[in-house]
Amino acid sequence: MFRTLTSSIRQLAYIVPFALIAMTLALGVAPASAQEPRTITIVLTEYKFSPDSIALTAGQPVQLNIQNQGKADHNLSSDDLPLININYVKADNSPQDLSRYVGTNVLNADALSGHTSVVTFTPTTAGTFGFFSEDEESLGMVGKFIVLAPGAQAPGPAPSTSAAPASSTTVARDGQSLSTQSAATQAMFAEAWGDRAAQEWTQEHNASLPH
Repeated sequence: MFRTLTSSIRQLAYIVPFALIAMTLALGVAPASAQEPRTITIVLTEYKFSPDSIALTAGQPVQLNIQNQGKADHNLSSDDLPLININYVKADNSPQDLSRYVGTNVLNADALSGHTSVVTFTPTTAGTFGFFSEDEESLGMVGKFIVLAPGAQAPGPAPSTSAAPASSTTVARDGQSLSTQSAATQAMFAEAWGDRAAQEWTQEHNASLPH
């Protein structure tokens, strides 16, 4: 009887894992995988951000490339953007400051003239949140993050045919356009920019292309 019981236990040890796998497949459950960050490039000059309005999605990781193409040193900071998992891949702040910003999940990246700082983070809350260059707000160097809720769709009717002639100005240098992007990307830009969505996407995409 002892041998029979031992044999039964061994059989269960083989059967149970396969049963769990079959149940997982039947329920359509797949192992969780980390989302790939969305790469956004913002160009800094005297005294402006380009683009100065950036659409994000709550819960979607972001890699923010901060290119300083100006002659002066600049900065990109946000006092109120709720975020997690911030990581300064490359920035011109002091190590002490960067350690403090990581510990408190604060976006504050210096970029010296001609340098590109790279920061990754995940926004957590839908809403509109400002960003600026420290000590240069009064000069107009400000912008905003528009964080959409996951799955948010752009409201409103389809674009009218009167907008068609402008399509030739909304094609990026590599031949891509907003209309060739995913539905989620199109909705994100339409929500943030409305009728200017295609032009703003083209501007942002061109800025991310190698010069």
